[in-house]
Amino acid sequence: MRTGTGNDVEGARTAGFPQRVVRSTGARARCLADALVASRVDVAIIVAITLLAAVLRIWQLGSVPDGLHGDEAWTGLDARRVLDEGWIGPYLPSAVGQPIGPVYFTALLFTFMPETTFTLRLSMALFGIATIPLMYAAFATMFNRRVAAFASLLLAVMMWHLHLSRTGFMVVSWPFMEMAVMLALWHAMRHRSYALFVLAGALTGLGIYSYNAYYLFLPLPFIAMIWTYFPRRERPWRGRTLVYVAAYAVIAFAVTLPMLQYIANNTGDYRFHQKLVSVTSSEQWHEADGVGERAHIIWRRADEWGNAMLDGNRADLGDGLATWRHPPLGRLAAVLVAGGLCMAFWNWRKPEYAVVLAATAILPLGALLTVDDGLFRRTLGLAPFLALLAALPLAWMWDWLWRPGGHARYAAVIALVLPAYLGVTTTYQYFGPLQDDVDLKYTYPYQLDAASRYIARLPRGTFVYFYSRNWRFTYETRRFIAPDAIGVDRSFEFRGASSVTPSSLDLAITRDGPVAFVFLAPYIGNLHDVSTLYPGGSITEATKGGETMFAAYYLPDGGG
Repeated sequence: MRTGTGNDVEGARTAGFPQRVVRSTGARARCLADALVASRVDVAIIVAITLLAAVLRIWQLGSVPDGLHGDEAWTGLDARRVLDEGWIGPYLPSAVGQPIGPVYFTALLFTFMPETTFTLRLSMALFGIATIPLMYAAFATMFNRRVAAFASLLLAVMMWHLHLSRTGFMVVSWPFMEMAVMLALWHAMRHRSYALFVLAGALTGLGIYSYNAYYLFLPLPFIAMIWTYFPRRERPWRGRTLVYVAAYAVIAFAVTLPMLQYIANNTGDYRFHQKLVSVTSSEQWHEADGVGERAHIIWRRADEWGNAMLDGNRADLGDGLATWRHPPLGRLAAVLVAGGLCMAFWNWRKPEYAVVLAATAILPLGALLTVDDGLFRRTLGLAPFLALLAALPLAWMWDWLWRPGGHARYAAVIALVLPAYLGVTTTYQYFGPLQDDVDLKYTYPYQLDAASRYIARLPRGTFVYFYSRNWRFTYETRRFIAPDAIGVDRSFEFRGASSVTPSSLDLAITRDGPVAFVFLAPYIGNLHDVSTLYPGGSITEATKGGETMFAAYYLPDGGG
């Protein structure tokens, strides 16, 4: 059975580095011609898949999902800080604490593009798009073009990666850095290049600045090197191995020094996020009686995460994934992943398969060892490896049908029909029914988004009296969309200390100049009261699908 490993031009290689082959001039010319043809095929395949990924990730990016999430808004707010202050460090407490490497890229886009929701999301979508060709190049090096092509195509249409690529969440930079490291490291091992080992180490260190859960990826490069070098018993190779690994590790450590220095000086701030989400800090963990109950807690979390990945029956209100019948992965893809796992276990002695198996075992810990929402963000680094596992049986099927005496005419139909089906269904579900899902709508505050856009259009200096049950006036979405607005909370939920009796809604105008009353649920009905108290103003109401998202009353002269 062909497993899809090996180099397409040379046909075979060792488990570690390729052996040097002496060829005649004619053989070299033929190999060069074959390489050029293969390169043209590579370019054609990856351009097509990348264009597909780009269309899916950029089309209607500013309005799908509808409503700017607070964590997305933090990315934009921090990017504005970069524009104003320059270097603001490797880590910030915004969104309860996160590395901010991708923020600097968002700030770069803000220097020549408008500071809008589209630009903010585009900065992260570009990471998602760029992951596709990186993934193809990495897996083509580790396996071959067929495996890489199927894996890239599957990731391009995977609901999990598609959705998080279309938001301003910085987590999408995590798979991007993984693929960059794998590509550089595998080329370093195959070409025995100190420079490439240094590059791989630098990329590994840079990944620390992408996302909190990136640390789970760190064992994988070392597993790749151990599996590659362990079979070699020759004394010269042992010494050279130590030099390669040392160069990699030293550079990776050096690049992480700013983060390590921050951690040393701000341990409490840095560990705040960890303590907030870690299962070992949870009340249920401390109340558990013994190892058995604690193991059961992790098992329940694994069951929760696994079922949601397959069926989408556990809406994650942190990012809107796994809503009802909209799984991040799905059962069909899971069947392919199971087939790929079998093939990987069969070939576990080969370093490329060892890395994939290790990723499958380690990266889910981002969900299993944490609590509450955020299951799929904390495990997004697994997505490229699941796509790879799903690609292995497809690539084997393609090879088997195209072998001499096989049924080549059925190859394209059988091997491509499953990715095509997944792509069509994912596209329809994502841009159709999913956007009407109640849990997704709840996660992305489209009502506040619409109200903030109204506030941003008000004449400068307008004072806003804000009424909302769910959001403060200072919420990040409003601050990003309408950064120059001034106002105060007047809802019962957020007004704070007031001289008004608790049963009375404050509708008083307390300052001169233009003012606006902005009402969100459940205060929209109070528009009539304020228009009666202060006649002569202008009314604005925004509706969507029969729902009134907000109602506003603008008075150019205030109470005058």
